[in-house]
Amino acid sequence: MFAAGGPPSTAALGVLKTMLVDERESDIARLALEPAPGAEVDAALIDALGKTTGRTRIGIILSLTRRAPASAVPALGTLLADKDAATAAAAATALGQVGNAAALAALRTGPATGAVFEAKLSAARKLPAADGLVLLTELQRDGSLAPHQRAAAFRGLLDLDPAAAPARIAEVLAVADWTPKQAALESVVDSRAPGLVPALAAKLSSWDVPTQIAALEALARRGEPAATPALVAASKHADAKVRAAALAALGFMPGDRKLVALLATVSAGENFDDAKTARASLARLNGPGVSEAVLAGAEKGDAAKRAVFIEQLASRNLTEALPFLRACRKEPDAAIRIAAVGALGDLAPVADQAFVLDWASGATDAAEQARALRAVVSVTLRDPDAAKRALPIYAALEKAAPAQAVQLMPLLSRLGGKASAECAARLASGADATVADAATGTLTRWPDNTAQASLVTVAAKAKVESARKSAGQAALRYFERNREVWSAAQTAQVSQLLDGASDAALRKGLVVLLHRASDKDALALAKKLQAEPALADAAKAAELCIAANLSGPPAVRVSEGEISAKNLFDGRTSTQWRVPVTSDQWVEVDFKRSRPLHRLTLDETGRTGDFPERYEVFVTDDLEKPGKPVASGAGQRNRTVIDLPAGTGGRYVIIKNTAERPDGTWAICELFVD
Repeated sequence: MFAAGGPPSTAALGVLKTMLVDERESDIARLALEPAPGAEVDAALIDALGKTTGRTRIGIILSLTRRAPASAVPALGTLLADKDAATAAAAATALGQVGNAAALAALRTGPATGAVFEAKLSAARKLPAADGLVLLTELQRDGSLAPHQRAAAFRGLLDLDPAAAPARIAEVLAVADWTPKQAALESVVDSRAPGLVPALAAKLSSWDVPTQIAALEALARRGEPAATPALVAASKHADAKVRAAALAALGFMPGDRKLVALLATVSAGENFDDAKTARASLARLNGPGVSEAVLAGAEKGDAAKRAVFIEQLASRNLTEALPFLRACRKEPDAAIRIAAVGALGDLAPVADQAFVLDWASGATDAAEQARALRAVVSVTLRDPDAAKRALPIYAALEKAAPAQAVQLMPLLSRLGGKASAECAARLASGADATVADAATGTLTRWPDNTAQASLVTVAAKAKVESARKSAGQAALRYFERNREVWSAAQTAQVSQLLDGASDAALRKGLVVLLHRASDKDALALAKKLQAEPALADAAKAAELCIAANLSGPPAVRVSEGEISAKNLFDGRTSTQWRVPVTSDQWVEVDFKRSRPLHRLTLDETGRTGDFPERYEVFVTDDLEKPGKPVASGAGQRNRTVIDLPAGTGGRYVIIKNTAERPDGTWAICELFVD
């Protein structure tokens, strides 16, 4: 019909013109005509505008938008007021793409719609530069436009006239309206306009506080040295937030010795917030001579500043300073020693473990000692040989004089683990009361679950009575905090604790623990303890509980969620039975034989808020006659602990939720029975 890249023939154009106005074939005709050159094609498309409506006409306008012929302006201009909003918007877009004076004149007569505004922005980029600037300035100052539209016009001005961008940005930052101001601040970061940073730096102090803060953050992102003098001045501003923004921004500037000195001075000052920000900036500062200046400042000068510089050695990972840091142990000023041993904790290799340990052993200042202990732990944990890395510490502790051993004792709990707990147990079992009590106290505050066996050892074998008693009580608390599936090993631990315990309350508490047991050794122990008058009743109750546990896991029935009911006694808190919190939910437990009941714990680990709203507990040997509730109350977050009256016992336990909590959930991850 027409040659590739050439205009269509007269015959072809006639066919396509007919197709253009046919809503079924218009899109095919447009695809053929859009890339074809020639005024005849433009005229065909323009002519079709008056013969079509709706989607077909919008498609033709789209083709004119892509071709952007000046001859289409009159026809498109008449469509700006079309009743169909989509048609009017498409016409505006097309006029914006034409972008000549006539198109702009048509847009000026059109309605004030978003599409017309966007078209004017497009036209501004196509008009001669001077005319485009006039149009964008007009739009920026048009109070009838929305703030975001005026901001868009402002961005256009910055793009069209980069040379004037610094003055325009500074002018907008001086006004109160934050919408264009936000656009100006975004431009500060991205603009490559010449002289922008010096121009803004000169005006910085004249703006209000929020604008200064925002401008400082923008200048920081540019990181140009021309901003440094203004940032330095702002770092002394009366407003704390301006100072903070300026100090933070300085860390992104090219660094030099003067900037190092300024940040160090602020870091050593009495204003805590300023000092903290300045330290962070000093650690981030980069540039020729910065590291050398930090090293020089650490070696001599005012003690407070030296301490700051020494801390920076670690922040900047300056391992070349290690010999200097080791020598600081002999410094007379405690602040210098504290900073130096702290830096060693961050920088020292594993080979320095003995040196740092000796520093911690000899420290007399409390703060220095605490920092040295942290350093020992840090250096020790850098050793990849987990099995052997702490052995020198254990050896030093066990050979140390009592006062020194007590001083180093916190190392064990900070290292954690079974081997450290066993070292603490050896120290707690010794004859020196000061060391024994300190070591036992360390075990009672152990950070993980590896200390139980060591506590049992101390409770059974310690030579110092106070250590034995503290360890026994701590071991009992451990059993209460850490519910695990009972094992023969735990029975053996309870037996050991009973052998070493003389306190009546502790011994009774240990007997109650046997309610959880399900092994024959525990049964034999409970029978044996019945010979002690003070424990006879508790031991008899324990025997009945163990006998019931030996009958096998309890059977469970639930109001709903039967499939997950098995999770109540599966020994894992990662699974749960879960139902909505309504007044008709219940759990029924069958122990298969009657047994004493002391306490029920509804564990909600990982589902802190999924507790019963209110509960009632029934204990009975006959499900047909459950009787009155033996306990009732409100559910508790994390764990709902239900203490039952003395003498409570039976084969069945029924736990009912009695109040609704809209959209709430009741979950039991594990049902613990004592």
